[in-house]
Amino acid sequence: MAKDGRPWIGVTIHVDEGTEQDLYPGHPLVYTQRQYLETLFRHGMNPLMLPMLNEPSLIREYVKQMDGLLLTGGGYLPLTAASPLPGLRGTAPVRYEFEMALLKEAVPTGMPIMGICRGCQMINEFFGGTLVNLPPDGQVRHQQAKQRIPRHVPVHDMKLESSCRLVTILGQSRVPVNSFHRQAIERPGEGLAVVARAADEVVEAIEGTKHPWLLGLQFHPEWLWPEEPLWSRLFWSFREAALAYRQQRMAK
Repeated sequence: MAKDGRPWIGVTIHVDEGTEQDLYPGHPLVYTQRQYLETLFRHGMNPLMLPMLNEPSLIREYVKQMDGLLLTGGGYLPLTAASPLPGLRGTAPVRYEFEMALLKEAVPTGMPIMGICRGCQMINEFFGGTLVNLPPDGQVRHQQAKQRIPRHVPVHDMKLESSCRLVTILGQSRVPVNSFHRQAIERPGEGLAVVARAADEVVEAIEGTKHPWLLGLQFHPEWLWPEEPLWSRLFWSFREAALAYRQQRMAK
C-alpha cells in the first residue's frame, strides 16, 4: 500500500445520526471537508479517510497501514456562553469513542500525528487535558465565521515559544492565523507542552514532549497555505516525518 513514495495519512471524519439538526435529516452521514484531503495530496501525501467503525481489530489494521494520522475539525457547540458545554464526547459520541481508540493504537507507534481544531482538542483530552468555553466577546476574535470572514483570512496573531518544533518548521515566532472555535484548551494533558498562544492567552498550539512528531493546532492551516506559503512548510514537515516513520516501520 505504501510503495509509491507518497506516505499514506489516515484522516478522521465526522459522523452524524441524520437528525433534524444534521446535514441530511433521516440520512446518517460520515464526511469531512475536502480541503483536508486536497492539502495532504498537494503536499505529497495520500489521504486515507477512516470509516467510523469502532472495532478494535479493524482499528489495529488501520494503524498498521498508516504512515501518519490527521485528526480533523468538526462538530457543533452551543452558540451562547450560557449554554452548557457538551464537550467533545457530547458533540459527537461515536466519533469521540472511535478517535480515542484510534489514538490509543497510534500514539505508541510513534507515527506522526497532527490534530486540527477539534483534532487538537482530542489529542489534549486523550492525554488527560481539559477544555474551557470561550467568552463570545473576548479580547481576540476566535469565531470569524460569525463575521463571515473567509476561511483563508487570518484574524489574529499567535506567539510561539522559541524552542518549539513549530517555530523551527515555520522559521518565525509570531504568525497570523485564522480562528473558528468556541472552546479551547484549559489545561494541557500529560506529556504535552503549550507552544503557542494568542494575545488573550488562549492556547493555539501544543506539541508532544515525548513523541517524535505530535502537533495540535487550534486554527486551520489547511485553509491558510494557498495564500500564505509559510504554512506549506508545516505539511512538508508532516510528510517528511511520515516517510521517516514508514522507513523505520518497514525495517522492522
